[in-house]
Amino acid sequence: MRQRVIVTGHKNPDTDSICSALGYAFYKNRTDPSRVYTAVRGGDLNDETRFVLERFGFRVPPLLRSLMPQVQDIPRKRLVTVAPSTRVGKAAILMKENHIHSLPVVDDALVVRGVVDAVDIATAYADQLEHADVLPYAVELDTLVRQLSARIVLHTGESAELKGRLLVVTGSVGRLAPGSEDVTIIISDGIPSQDVLAACSAASTLIVTGTATMAQTEAQWPSHLNLVLETDMTVTQALRALWSSIPVSAFMEGTVPLLSMTDTLERAKKAVLDSSARCAVVLDALHHPVNIVTRSDLIRFSRKKVVLVDHNETLQAVDGVEEADILEIIDHHRVGDISTFRPIYFHNEPVGSTCTIVAELCTENGVFMPKSVAGLLMSGILSDTMNLNLSTTTPKDVRAVRRLAATIGIDAEAFGLELLQNGSVMFKDLPATEVLMRDFKEVELFDTRIGVSQAVVFSFDRIRERESEFKQAMRDVRARMGLAMVAFLATDPLSRRSYLIVAGPVEAFEEAFDVRMEDGHAILDGVLSRKKDFIPPVAEVLSRYA
Repeated sequence: MRQRVIVTGHKNPDTDSICSALGYAFYKNRTDPSRVYTAVRGGDLNDETRFVLERFGFRVPPLLRSLMPQVQDIPRKRLVTVAPSTRVGKAAILMKENHIHSLPVVDDALVVRGVVDAVDIATAYADQLEHADVLPYAVELDTLVRQLSARIVLHTGESAELKGRLLVVTGSVGRLAPGSEDVTIIISDGIPSQDVLAACSAASTLIVTGTATMAQTEAQWPSHLNLVLETDMTVTQALRALWSSIPVSAFMEGTVPLLSMTDTLERAKKAVLDSSARCAVVLDALHHPVNIVTRSDLIRFSRKKVVLVDHNETLQAVDGVEEADILEIIDHHRVGDISTFRPIYFHNEPVGSTCTIVAELCTENGVFMPKSVAGLLMSGILSDTMNLNLSTTTPKDVRAVRRLAATIGIDAEAFGLELLQNGSVMFKDLPATEVLMRDFKEVELFDTRIGVSQAVVFSFDRIRERESEFKQAMRDVRARMGLAMVAFLATDPLSRRSYLIVAGPVEAFEEAFDVRMEDGHAILDGVLSRKKDFIPPVAEVLSRYA
């Protein structure tokens, strides 16, 4: 089975994040046959990204909000289950044949009723050695008849199961041991004498072994016998068959932890270590068992294999990234704080879009791009450079867009304008908090954590009308996330300006952009890119006070 690798952007994904994840998964699946790369999303999509996916025929990537190791990351093994009525001998054989130590016990509806493991079976057989004269677990008659290949000589209909004290009669029996009157099951090598049968007045079952011919008629058997069986087995074989016929329900662990595929590994560890069952059963969405987790499985678990695109900072990554096994990082932002277990492939380039890097890798390595993938990557570049207008735009971005547009047969400039219009959320009556969180990034600058949101608009009028609403939403976000400041950039790519609103101290922003903020807002000329035009000047100011 090929190893699965997750390709993910940041947890508040924009179009470049989603498109580069899908594009890089496409590229890796054609250049690395040893693994299967799957693109996921770390959060909800904005309207612009949904427009792109629909336009070029891509499904919305599955949502993955955490990279913490989960139960589904534990390697799946062939699951072998038994019914409550399964005999212990059969359970032991199944364990040996399948090289396993635990068996979930399920009923006809696949509901988990317990678990039986090798320790339970060993305990049952140890009971046989220690208490050979007692059968402490009930054995069903039908099961015993099959196991003994027995013939029913007498059956009054009163004995449905066997349980109780045993007496083994072999050869010549002299005086019976005290307590024979309490015997409920007699196993005899041949037909026992009338004295033995009379002495064992509580016996309800007689099992005759060997090849003796039953000469007595039903009327000749003592009245206390309800069941008489005969088998060609020896006494030893019959005893073994009797004990191996005990149902696993008699000694299984009835309380077993149940886990879902999405439970964290930490929860699985606690469940297994705290349980007397020494394992946990994993259920699917229908609550049917699909795997069993033992202590040894928890030791050998595998962290999620991950490729990060369009980010390399912990604050922007999907939760639990520190527990993931990061294989590669493809990005175009400043170098952040993510660390890895081993040296990795880290491609960080100062271009306008991560999609530019992916498109270039495909071209350089001769990976043919269908029109759908070309459209995806072109959209990511046009979105992140605001139709090639941002200061972050490089000649590589321009060349990539031209090549991709030629592959598709599309007017890139006209499509870019259509793309930006679909990404302009201000024309819709969305709650202010939803607008803020559509493209929200948390950044740590010299021990100061700030949040920066950005939205594309084509007029500042709607922003001014809703400014008080946005300010309240920003104050709420600031308090909830414990941020020093929250900034909201409403960017108009046509006028090449941004309307800045700040919740929190404004001095760093006033100094960074040489403006005076009136009532927490200002217009910034030439500020279009968050990562190049906005964050670096603010970081420069904060560095002076660090």
